[in-house]
Order: sequence, then C-alpha cells, then structure tokens
Amino acid sequence: MEILRNRKIVLGITGSIAAYKAVEILRKLQKAGAEVKVAMTPSALKFVSKLTLQTLSEYPVYYETIPEDTVEIRHTSLSAWGELFIVAPSTANTIAKIACGIADNPVTDLALCFGKGIICPAMNVRMYENPVTQENLKKLKQLGYEIVEPGRGFLACKEEGKGRLAEVEDILDAASYWFIPKLLKGKKVVVTAGATREYIDPVRFISNPSSGKMGFALAKAARGAGAEVTLITGKTHLRTPYGIKRIDVETVEEMKGVVLEATKDADIYISAAAIGDYRPIKREEKKIKKSEKKLILELERTPDILKLIGERKRNGQIVIGFAAETESLFENARKKIEKKNLDAIVANDVKKGIFGSDKTEIFFITRKGEFLISGSKEEVSIKIVQLIYENFFKGVE
Repeated sequence: MEILRNRKIVLGITGSIAAYKAVEILRKLQKAGAEVKVAMTPSALKFVSKLTLQTLSEYPVYYETIPEDTVEIRHTSLSAWGELFIVAPSTANTIAKIACGIADNPVTDLALCFGKGIICPAMNVRMYENPVTQENLKKLKQLGYEIVEPGRGFLACKEEGKGRLAEVEDILDAASYWFIPKLLKGKKVVVTAGATREYIDPVRFISNPSSGKMGFALAKAARGAGAEVTLITGKTHLRTPYGIKRIDVETVEEMKGVVLEATKDADIYISAAAIGDYRPIKREEKKIKKSEKKLILELERTPDILKLIGERKRNGQIVIGFAAETESLFENARKKIEKKNLDAIVANDVKKGIFGSDKTEIFFITRKGEFLISGSKEEVSIKIVQLIYENFFKGVE
C-alpha cells in the first residue's frame, strides 16, 4: 500500500477484548510505510501492554490526559502531528463519547482535536445493534468519520452476531482510501477483473494467466476516490477489498449477464478483465480420456462484452477498455477505441511480463491524447482514476 508510505497516523486503542489486534494493525501500518503513534484509554491498558506498543511504535504511548513526566499537551501536539486518526478497536462507550463531544481520556481528547477519522467498532452484538449505538454511528458519519463495519461471528461473550472487529486488511484499506482525493464521489463504477474460463470438459478449461491484480487495484482506487464500486471478477485468489461489492463469475456468458445488469445505472465501466475470445463449440459432459489420437478442439467466438457496452452506453456514461498487445500497441489500441465506441483504453505490452506482477507500465489513451504511467498497480490505478476525472468529469456539473 504505497499510498500509506510516510503518512503520519495516530492509532487510538480502547478497552475492548479486541485490543490485542491493535498490535497487528500497528505493525501492518508500519509495514506499509506509515509512521504510527499510539494513544490508549485507561481500560485499554488492561488488555494490552503500554510497553509492547511503545516498543513497537518507537514512540511514547499517550495514556494519561495530564501526565506527570512532561509539560507537552499531548492531545493537541499529536493531532497537529498526525494526518489520520484511527480508533481500533472502538467500544460503544468511546463511540458515544466521541459523538457527544466528551473528552475525558487520551483517545476522546484526540477525537475532539482531530474532528474526524476512522472508527472501527468492536463490541457485543446487542450493544452494537442498540438504536443508541446506531444513532451515534450515524452522527459520526455525518461529522466526517469513516466507520469500518464490524464483522459477524463468534464473539468473546460466546454469542454470535455482528460485533467482531473488522479484518485488519479492511482497516488498512480504509486507511489507504482516506488519502485518495474524492474525485469520483457520488459516481457508480463497475470494474471487471481476472480471467474467464471456458470449459472443455468437467476438469479442463481454456483460460489465461491474468491474476486480477490490476482490476482489483482499479476497484480500490475508485472506491478510495469516493465511488460506489461493483467488482465483477473471474477466478482469483485475491480477497475482496473493503467497501466493494464483489460478484464472482467463471465464463464469458456469465460475465456478460452480470455486466449488462450492473452497468444499467453505472457512470463508469472499466473492462480490466482478461476475457476469453474463444470457447469450445461443444463442452463434453464427461472427462475426456487420454488416447494416442490427436485431440482437435473446435472453437467459436465468445460475446464481445466491451463492444456491446460501447454500443449501448448512455449519454455521459464512460466506457474504458484494456488492450493487452504484443505488437503495434498504439495502432491496435486506437482501432479498438473506434471499433468498440470507447472513451479511453488502457494499453500495455504483455511481452513485458505484466501478468501476475505487482508492477506495470501502461498508456492511458483517449481520443485526444495519451499518457504514460508506470509503477505499482496501486499507484497506476490511482493515476488512471485521476485521468478519468480530468478527462471526463472535471468542470462538468
């Protein structure tokens, strides 16, 4: 998560049994390149050691509102230093205090100074679902806080339900989104990712090496930019990014149906999936047995989803394709723009080994010009989102 590199983050920890997970959050933020300082409520000190967090963060832990060993006013100095305030875990008590502007411990003092940040609730399901807690969370959202919803599962109190602290990776996603300019706020974005499969028989299929990393990175960049994102993906091992609706498909025909439905009210469609061009005319119902004879497969064209969307796009809807080429990159990419009625295309040279890699080099090509972007797929995706805004939405009401 390059976007977190060199960011200054204050991590607030409250008195939840999930407080031990704050250690992992701290380490993952540091691994992403962030500088982290820690604040704790008195109750949090009963669940996780101040010494542990001080040793790992390499900074003094703020645990007393009026410390005896320094004249520094920590809540004001930390809020002036930090770019983002994360409370993880956050108890119902702390959520209520922040919502009401109560400042009676280091974490709530900081909340009043920062005025916004990321809140990660963790509590009993009945406490979480209580209308008072829900009203407090609603108020915090209105004040500019991002609420990372808790997960469902087996809770410390032996009950089951919603209340578990969100997954650490989801909290990191939310932190990275925080630093992405909200250029697509209010927009609906549909992104496809990964490789499709066309089955020959029950155990064999035609596919390609796409990992889905580029499509997933684009979905995250769009979500970070404030968009409502639907990610339609072929088979992949990648986890679902925080705050994104994911739909899994296998074949081109399945993807076609889902894409046509999802793009009906979408503002932007980005076709980053490696969609197969051909499929077997006949799919065998039983596994094909080995023999000494040649096996000849008859193939037919699959539906051209991107062209179909280009033909059907509404006025103001932006359709962006991908062109993975081995030769004549610009010529082939521009032909695809015209043939499929696209607004832009992301073109790359597959001979450079982009499949499965964390880095890439692409050209973002519109009808008016082209832009070279290189770097990690996360960095490139954020830049693509910026170019989409600048080329198609900037200055448009």
